Amino acid sequence: MNIKNLYNVKKPYQYIGGEYLSYNKDFNTAKVKIALAFPDKYEIAISNLGQKILYDIINSDERFMADRIYAPDFDYKETLDSLYGLESKKNAKDFDIIGFSLQYELAYPTLLEMLKMSNIEVLRKDRDENSPIIMAGGPGAFNPKPLENFIDLFMVGDGEELIIDVLEKYSELKEKSLKRNEIILELAKIEGIYSSELKNKTKKRVYDISKNNKAPLAPVPYSSSVHDRTIIEIRRGCGRMCRFCQAGHVNLPIRERKAQDVISMVKDSICKTGYDEYSLLSLSSNDYTNIESVIEELSCEMNKKKVSVSLPSQRIDRYSQKLAQLVRGVRSTTVTLAPEAGSQRLRNVINKNLTEEQIIDTILNCYKNGTSNVKLYFMIGLPTEAYEDLDEMVELFSKIKYRSKLMRKELELRDALNLTCTVSIFVPKPFTPFQWCAQFSQEEIRERIKYLLDKVKPIKGIKINYHSSFTSKLECAMTRADERYNDFLYALHKKGVYLSTWDENIDKQLWEDTALECGIDINKEAQRKYDLNEDLPWDVIDIGLDKNWLIEQYNNAMAFKNITPCEFNCVQCGVCKNLKTHKVIDNKYISETKIEEETTTNQTRFYTYRIKITKKDEMKYISHLDWQNTIIKMLFRSGLKLYFSQGFNPTPRFSLGIALPLFVESECELIDIELIENISPLELIKRLNNVLPSNIKVLDAKQITRQDGAIDIIAQWASFTFEPLEQGILKFEDLLYIKDRISSSNEIFIEKINKKGIKKLVNIKSSIKAVDVTDNKITMILKVGQSEEIPSVKPDDVIKLYNNDVIFKIKRTAFYDKDMNEL
Repeated sequence: MNIKNLYNVKKPYQYIGGEYLSYNKDFNTAKVKIALAFPDKYEIAISNLGQKILYDIINSDERFMADRIYAPDFDYKETLDSLYGLESKKNAKDFDIIGFSLQYELAYPTLLEMLKMSNIEVLRKDRDENSPIIMAGGPGAFNPKPLENFIDLFMVGDGEELIIDVLEKYSELKEKSLKRNEIILELAKIEGIYSSELKNKTKKRVYDISKNNKAPLAPVPYSSSVHDRTIIEIRRGCGRMCRFCQAGHVNLPIRERKAQDVISMVKDSICKTGYDEYSLLSLSSNDYTNIESVIEELSCEMNKKKVSVSLPSQRIDRYSQKLAQLVRGVRSTTVTLAPEAGSQRLRNVINKNLTEEQIIDTILNCYKNGTSNVKLYFMIGLPTEAYEDLDEMVELFSKIKYRSKLMRKELELRDALNLTCTVSIFVPKPFTPFQWCAQFSQEEIRERIKYLLDKVKPIKGIKINYHSSFTSKLECAMTRADERYNDFLYALHKKGVYLSTWDENIDKQLWEDTALECGIDINKEAQRKYDLNEDLPWDVIDIGLDKNWLIEQYNNAMAFKNITPCEFNCVQCGVCKNLKTHKVIDNKYISETKIEEETTTNQTRFYTYRIKITKKDEMKYISHLDWQNTIIKMLFRSGLKLYFSQGFNPTPRFSLGIALPLFVESECELIDIELIENISPLELIKRLNNVLPSNIKVLDAKQITRQDGAIDIIAQWASFTFEPLEQGILKFEDLLYIKDRISSSNEIFIEKINKKGIKKLVNIKSSIKAVDVTDNKITMILKVGQSEEIPSVKPDDVIKLYNNDVIFKIKRTAFYDKDMNEL
């Protein structure tokens, strides 16, 4: 890793590693080194639960070491000699195995580019004995065909036990000095591993999650990520059998964790990570047997700590009034529900098992219980969909809005009900009853979306968002891809396609032209209807479902027939019989604790403490906003009794004072925090330092009163040191020259932008109280506080006036008040 490169990127924190709870294991002593690679940006990758689970399982074994590699953004990508592990800083090529997570088909070109950036041969056939073994797992592994030319081995199904089997076998084979290809062939014999070399039909691995009651220990990002919360999986698999849903079919059978284990895992994870929210994850969270009891018991403790709960995916017919109240325990949240289809006929086609009245009643119950913003998920372009189905969707919206108006008037509710509807486009997926279906053409999809938008216009308080018809078309073609798509992906890679999961990076014409060059018509592929009896590319994978059962469900769909969810009655799908497994449903659990009413009010006494804390090393790469995020998590981890703001979104009361610019370290940051407990400064320092990474340390603490003043008013000056990042690039005489120029100037002008956005030149000579050179460093005392007479300045802005070509390591070393007393 070249440190200098980080000074030229927007979000350098993505590339430094060292986050709190990262393992940072020794690369050289591990028997097997694996890099867990995610072909998307850090903010997406760091939140992925699958990677967190594997990262913890591997690193918990003293024999093995797992590091992380994410796809860098364009600004950093261009500067890299090689991709590297975030923690070890070792080149990707030096690992024994690189394991990619296949979450989304449009990320496949990024995967190929990551191989190239790692100086690893993109094509499998070109790799030699020095190349790591390239593996891949995740949802994309259920159809390995489009990536066979690039991936050595695919992991199919649950990875918890499978990854350890692979690493143990690899270690054993490595000690026998087998050649790389021999190792690959031996690993391919493990149940759950697919290799195109063996052409073996591979059964997916099934893991009983109830066997593991340890919350995954994984890095806590300094920045806020896509899912900035603790995530605990409560249930794997879904028995609803929605006919469009791949995840619901490939993850069978249902396996639930014990309620006591879920409660323990949430508490442990919240304590260790410092998140202020936890998510109980499942394909259908409120189908979990003990969902209400678990949240009720957790709420007794979590509500007091101001830790809220989110349920990412909820069934309308299981959304009770009690559950609504429990979820709203701490913070006002948006409820998300998924009717999927607007008409009863179409809900029967997709086996949604929902009535219109259930949908309306659930939304109105949410509204009555204080949720004025409701998100709804619908699909457009479902098999057999007609315009009459869209009319019924609009009519459903009208009924909801009309009845909510009556309810608002009757109950004198403050806010009107707002509906936000996200309309996704149907994509037929492998291993679903709809895998044989065609997708509507782009033109037809666009017409239907326009029709829906026009129909909804007269209804107030509803917003429609919709997905891109083009990317949905690509997804449709690629999710059902065969071997031909290897050439297509390779051609896209050669043309520089990268980070194509982001709409702004997709060149539509390039994708379509490249496909035609490879003999593929994307439009025809997406609109292709498969014959029920033909061989399918993904038939090489066995997920346990009987193909005849899938055909039967397809026929039921065309006849508008529902089936009972498998958690209530066996549907004879074949999974339990074929994979020699079974459902795991938790016993009924009754919470013995009850939620107590909060007594904290604005009159609660609080105590204010001012702490002096360092912000060094990797911390200089995080912004002021991310520093705030880091401090919040630190406070939650500490177990201190925090004083919170009042209102719908309570947050710890604290003040960071004067912001530190990006790339600047500090030995003297001042933070004021408010507690509802009166503890000694020494105890405060101890408890905070116990939950901080090594690059942050509390140096001092003292209790203060209102008369002491706020940090940003008291702190007026600060001392800084400036040292060239590269040794020897500037001589002592060069630093003296900078000092003399500053000292001898009567006026020093800098361009500033005021609150109205107007640029003006400001004389900052009076803002530089002192300048000197010692130990090959420039030291300055600069104005940092706000006052009318002397403008505040940023240290990086000052040094750039005198040398904009050299990167300086800048450090804030002390704060002073207006009389130059050190704080």
